[in-house]
Amino acid sequence: MDQIEPLLGRYQEIGLRTTPPADGVETLQADILRDRDALWATLERFREHVGTDDMRTVGVHWIGQYGYALLPPVTLAMSRAGIGLDASLENLTIVQPEGSPAQVMLRDIGGSVVYPERYPYGDPAEAFDHHLVTSPAELRQFVLSRLYGQNLTPLIETIREMTGVSKKVIWGQIAYECWLFYDSLVEADPSAYAPRLDEDRDAMFESLQAEWAGLPGPNPLYHPTKKVTTPDEDGQPETWDMRSACCLIYKVPGRHMCGACPLGLKEDQVEQKLSTRDERRAEMAGVGD
Repeated sequence: MDQIEPLLGRYQEIGLRTTPPADGVETLQADILRDRDALWATLERFREHVGTDDMRTVGVHWIGQYGYALLPPVTLAMSRAGIGLDASLENLTIVQPEGSPAQVMLRDIGGSVVYPERYPYGDPAEAFDHHLVTSPAELRQFVLSRLYGQNLTPLIETIREMTGVSKKVIWGQIAYECWLFYDSLVEADPSAYAPRLDEDRDAMFESLQAEWAGLPGPNPLYHPTKKVTTPDEDGQPETWDMRSACCLIYKVPGRHMCGACPLGLKEDQVEQKLSTRDERRAEMAGVGD
């Protein structure tokens, strides 16, 4: 299995590698990022892609870009093919042209598991031998404990400590990336995989406790979006998905709010506040003179 190719649109270029990219393409062993200095250097390098010196925003969008490369192939393999991939930091290499995560490569695929009822490629015992699981819940436990418990959680916690970005904001970025991909899976093939997609999606986004990942406290992926109804240009009700947490990109000069921004309903007030930010900072600096 050289690649598991995800779907359409924004996911066309995303794939899971089991072989190194061409010579000259930058890679990074993911477990190196457990070191705070290495992770900070990675964020510093990614800063020019975001266009700001605010390291909170940089941290949020680096983890979002990393999630964009990591989440689709791993969750696609789980939900569509019943294959549980070990996506722990120790088993991944990040392919990052010019310092921006683009793909991930599995160092060892031998530790994967499979749920036979979802496996579409013949006899799973021939490919996976004794690495079989007996239920979707066991499959999710394997995948998500490594994907979140042994990969994203330690990175998110370190970024939060180093930059001061709130836990809600940084987890909201990862939750929204994962939700977007599941939404695209359902849209691309709404019938064939609907029951298993709904089951996996509900386990991630509808359960308040993240027992599947062994994470402490409430599930950080819980309800990444909510339905909002507002009048359209003709005054007719329009329902859309609004993020539960802002990604901070609106603070970057020249950037705009994303279409699902929870601040979108107050866009005029936000723009006015941003336009006077430098003046207010100057006033505050003069208070102590």
